[in-house]
Amino acid sequence: MKQAKLSELNFTSRNEAIAFLKRLWTEEGDNCPICGNKLEFLHTKAKKSNCDWQCKNYNKVFKTIHLLDEVNEEYK
Repeated sequence: MKQAKLSELNFTSRNEAIAFLKRLWTEEGDNCPICGNKLEFLHTKAKKSNCDWQCKNYNKVFKTIHLLDEVNEEYK
């Protein structure tokens, strides 16, 4: 699986991107912003982290820490 990039997610503002990340960090989960399917924990068996999510349909990994770095760079 490849890591999702902020540019693929079609967010129109920093607030929209941060709200998406907050939903993932609070384990609410969300739908994939690319295809609309429900995201799943990346490490469901090991329960290593609640920060990494995956879209099995689109074959992308959402590493929230990396996405936050991209948000901070994109929306300075």
